[in-house]
Amino acid sequence: MDLLTDFPRSPKAPKSFTRSELIRSIYERFQRHGGEEERPRLRRLAQAESLVLAVLDEIAGALERGKRVELRGVGVLTVKEKRERQGRNPRTGEALIIDPHRVVRFRVSELLLARLNQPASRPPERQKSDPRQLAFPIKVQQEEPTDTDTRPASLLFARKGRTRKKATIYEKSE
Repeated sequence: MDLLTDFPRSPKAPKSFTRSELIRSIYERFQRHGGEEERPRLRRLAQAESLVLAVLDEIAGALERGKRVELRGVGVLTVKEKRERQGRNPRTGEALIIDPHRVVRFRVSELLLARLNQPASRPPERQKSDPRQLAFPIKVQQEEPTDTDTRPASLLFARKGRTRKKATIYEKSE
């Protein structure tokens, strides 16, 4: 009996979506023999490759010029300047100076985050109701004290970090 085969294996890390896979998927989506006539058609895989390379080159060029690249529904790419700073070599512990450089930051869109975090078997989302409204309204009639010996007494309640609120309670006088 092999112990390694009895234990459940950990899930494999997801495979990367490479540039060649992107080219292939765009080519398959816009092939000539598709059913819809309104979409543009690609006759060869080389056309899809040149299209993808042109888009990626334009994005890289805009980032080189320091522009912000906004891809609606995906996210925003921005360039951030890092100043010169002192660092330390983790292997030797030696202090060194890190030169100023630029880095690319990616901020994901809320739409993409919602799409990623939505379970596959989840029913379509319905409109949210007002949280101040109760699902089942409670109708309670406040009863006034019937005893003639009761009188309202105003008290001040003070809580740590909160404002003072006036409350009325009914005391029975003796």
